[in-house]
Amino acid sequence: MKNICFFINDITNTGGTERVSIMIANMLEDTGLFRVFFLSLHEHDSDTYFHLSKTIKHAQLFEENVHGLSSFPGICCRLRKALKANRADVIIDVDGILDLYALSAKLFDSIKVISWEHFNFHQNPTVPYRKISRRWAGIAADAIVTLTDADKQMYENGLKVLRCPVVSIPNPLVCEYNKSDTRGKKIILSAGRLTEQKGFDLLIQVAKEVLPKHPDWKWIILGEGEDRARLENLIEFDGLTGQMSLPGKVSNINDYYDEASLYVMTSRYEGLPMVLLEAKAHGLPIVSFDCETGPSEMILDGVNGFLVKDFNVSAMSVKVEKLISDSNLRKAFSEHALDGTQKFLPENVLHQWTELLSSI
Repeated sequence: MKNICFFINDITNTGGTERVSIMIANMLEDTGLFRVFFLSLHEHDSDTYFHLSKTIKHAQLFEENVHGLSSFPGICCRLRKALKANRADVIIDVDGILDLYALSAKLFDSIKVISWEHFNFHQNPTVPYRKISRRWAGIAADAIVTLTDADKQMYENGLKVLRCPVVSIPNPLVCEYNKSDTRGKKIILSAGRLTEQKGFDLLIQVAKEVLPKHPDWKWIILGEGEDRARLENLIEFDGLTGQMSLPGKVSNINDYYDEASLYVMTSRYEGLPMVLLEAKAHGLPIVSFDCETGPSEMILDGVNGFLVKDFNVSAMSVKVEKLISDSNLRKAFSEHALDGTQKFLPENVLHQWTELLSSI
């Protein structure tokens, strides 16, 4: 039995990365082939937000947040001790920037390292030396896992030195489709961290063009983040307070999916957005910017949603309004929501992870 460590910034966070990491970990643990545990740099809570199997332990390396190059030696030292104490055979870095620490540990210990990319090769959010970690992973990691075929291609074309396999394994889709009487309320749903990446400022521009023409429709944005005040100001400035709301983080997100009539995503960049998988799992028609990776591998344009050229607010407004105005089109898209989702099925995703972990 292999001991698998998921190494993450904070497993108690509430984002899509934490959710999918726990989903994969639970599935791997249930096979009986692996013993899984989580190591976080720091945990802001004592328990995980998403359900973690009782047999999977989680621990933090530090009681306070740590970051920056000055913390590098201390992180590496504590990581090595924790990996030895748990007899880890494989460490999965849930965010490529963590490769800097895991690959350093690999220099001294016999451990396999998998770099799990959750953005895409061309994006370097927050940390400029992410480019360095990607190059080092290409040289020293035992495998790189991307979420999309497009990103796999970008890694293979973009790394001058690539000594490990690059494997595309998508996030899993768990079907939640509910054909209840609540379906069909005049609600547009969007969700994600309230950050620049998610493009909610662009979404509000779309809403400004669409909602005044349809005063009986509401637009709900779920999530929390540092841009809340700015987004609230934009909503108020555009006179949309009565039709747009920001409920924050909610524990009953499935209820929101079940009541909505369509889902809209305006992200500036993504890896493979969990919110689109969730929307599809709930049978929602989708309108999304066709950012570099993610949406085009999940949405069949004109079949179960619309793909819109990046950042084209006017084109996005036209597609959203088209779905608002045509209930038959919404119904047709909803009926085809799960078309093209075979590779996202949990059993297929689990097979790929099991095969990879068994091969290294």
